Amino acid sequence: MGANRVRVGVVGIGDIAQKAYLPILAVHPQVEVVGLMSRNEETIKRAADQYRIAGRFTQLEELLAQRPDVVFVHSATSSHYEVAMRCLASGVHVYVDKPLSCDIRESEEMAAEAVSRGKLLAVGFNRRFAPMVTGARQWLQEAGGPQTVLVQKNRTKPQRRIAKETLYDDAIHAIDLAMWLASARGGEAELAAATVLADEQGQLRSALGMLRERQSGCTAVFSMDRGAGLDSERIELHGSGRSAVVEELERAVLYGDAAGGQTLGFGGWDSHLLRRGFVGVVEHTLASLADPASCSISADKVLGSHYMVEKLAAYLEG
Repeated sequence: MGANRVRVGVVGIGDIAQKAYLPILAVHPQVEVVGLMSRNEETIKRAADQYRIAGRFTQLEELLAQRPDVVFVHSATSSHYEVAMRCLASGVHVYVDKPLSCDIRESEEMAAEAVSRGKLLAVGFNRRFAPMVTGARQWLQEAGGPQTVLVQKNRTKPQRRIAKETLYDDAIHAIDLAMWLASARGGEAELAAATVLADEQGQLRSALGMLRERQSGCTAVFSMDRGAGLDSERIELHGSGRSAVVEELERAVLYGDAAGGQTLGFGGWDSHLLRRGFVGVVEHTLASLADPASCSISADKVLGSHYMVEKLAAYLEG
């Protein structure tokens, strides 16, 4: 790659690709999007025309023939295993939306394949890179780290899928954040207790878990309710004489050390993609291509969040 631009391929041109990733990748000064791949030719044409991308393919082999350095995979979760494994086997780095897979064995195999080939397989936990989250984390870290972490992600209606799939598709955001924030001092968060409820159709109603990081003694609680009165996200960090509260990833209030409730926010020109961590996660992925082991969201490092979903699924009560 060197001084040349990173050659990027994109697989799957659904909502997440069109709303979050193509707007970043297509205008990135260090990126050349060498092709889009989808089974839907009309979708490819519309997106490729919008961003003036010449490469338009309906088969993965055609995209790989363009010699991309990295492929961003935004196709259905059920396709992640096949697409990622074929890219890795071709010597291509991969970025894939979370989760890796809803099958833990496939997730393990993908992570192992990337490590064995010395390639990056990054997983899209964008909230780790949301500026308000990183600012709150740093505020606590500077004083010694949190002792209590609370992460809530609520939605007003259930997903029309079985509860375990919703845990993997949506609740995993709160799970991963809680684990990451609780393990800020280098330890590993373990599940201490949980309650997971499904409705009569087998859809997720609510999930709540408590984690304990034994090295620091930090306790973290994550929760999701699918019957809330509003869609909302809230993160709290407490300990070491400081507190931080993050709401909707849009604002943070820092307390302690005479801060007196210092409020962090965004400027009017700061994009939605920056605020939600998509810009940060793309930049981190691109910066990690030369040294996959340096990536904080490589598959081998985020398998713990997938294992946690499996543990929660065992608590499912109808």
